[in-house]
Amino acid sequence: MARKLYTAVFWLLLPLYFLRLFWKGINNREYWSRWGERVGLNSDFPSGDKSIIWVHAVSVGEVNASMPLLRTLLQNESEVEILVTTTTPTGSKLLIERFGNKIKHQYFPVDIPLFLNFFLKKWKPKMLILLETEIWPNVLHICKSKGIFTALVNARLSDKSKENYSKYKALITPAIESLDLILAQFESDRDRFAQLTNQKNISLCGNLKFDQDIPKELEEISTNIRKEWSVGGELRPTLIAASTHEGEEKIILDAFTSIQKQYKNALLILVPRHLERFKKVKNIINTYEFSLASRSNKTEITSKTKVLLGDTIGELNFLYSLADVAFIGGSLIDHGGQNLLEPSAQSLALLSGPSLRNFQDISSQLLENKGLYIVNNSDEISDRFIKLMENKPLLIETGRASFKVFEENRGALQKILSHLERPLKLI
Repeated sequence: MARKLYTAVFWLLLPLYFLRLFWKGINNREYWSRWGERVGLNSDFPSGDKSIIWVHAVSVGEVNASMPLLRTLLQNESEVEILVTTTTPTGSKLLIERFGNKIKHQYFPVDIPLFLNFFLKKWKPKMLILLETEIWPNVLHICKSKGIFTALVNARLSDKSKENYSKYKALITPAIESLDLILAQFESDRDRFAQLTNQKNISLCGNLKFDQDIPKELEEISTNIRKEWSVGGELRPTLIAASTHEGEEKIILDAFTSIQKQYKNALLILVPRHLERFKKVKNIINTYEFSLASRSNKTEITSKTKVLLGDTIGELNFLYSLADVAFIGGSLIDHGGQNLLEPSAQSLALLSGPSLRNFQDISSQLLENKGLYIVNNSDEISDRFIKLMENKPLLIETGRASFKVFEENRGALQKILSHLERPLKLI
């Protein structure tokens, strides 16, 4: 009954869903394309008689997390074809850039049975692998009715999400219980899932993002670039502010204004979280009258350049490699933080605001190991950056501590593959 009511409400809200896509398209016109895929109408089709494994990775973060799994499936499962769905154009673009025609790709269909049946009739997947927090009642119900194996891997559930789900337990609990496999990132995630259902045996896998590999040549490339950017033969003290959200850029730029008083050759790399905000953030930077270079325009970095805007997709790891200290956004506002793992994989000293509910376990480990500092405002950001740059042994020690947490948590991929080994043999 709850699921039928949910479906009816979804139908009523469908015009608002497409109105939202249209609104987002004002800043990113990719949202105006491929609407047929949103209602289950395929723009691509299976290649032949191979069984289909369907992997759903919502956006850039989930696509990045899925990459070790996708690469391994492509390597080990030559008799199957992999279909990957995303929800956002940025996730779609990154996926296509990294895998090209090695995988099939569509947008995820709206969670309404009519559209899902269109989609499933064409693709006929034997397995669905969902990443992180994707619990769609109709998707899971229909997959179960069709005998499609369903797994939620790299699963995480914040306190806020758990509270929201608890309001609709009659809808969410059956959806969770219909999953054939749940692999949670950490004990805290498993505990929160257990509060929604006591009928599932939930195992742990860790976080797939720990299993990403940084190319060995990246360090050499970034070292050479930083030497080219040096002023008077000295490397420029560099702060990267990554995955920033609305309201955070001004705080970062205020902090960088203070940093400039101490280090006039300092460089800020600013990477907004969402593609559609790139133009707006560029305008904000211009109000500070800093000499600006844009990554998308491949603007030359000179001694006068103060800010590099990372307005591209899929280059964050490269940009991290050019910095001394990383501030991770989504944390000075009530968002819950962003991925702390990519910069820790590169031994960077980390700064974050206090809002870290989406990464409680990782942030706790980083804080305990002294690889992460919490900052609450622009003054604290500038003060902490200056202290780290003035104390190089502390800077190196902090970076090593963050990398230690990264190294100690690797192994999620093998745990996921071991749980999928038997069902993979059956498809």
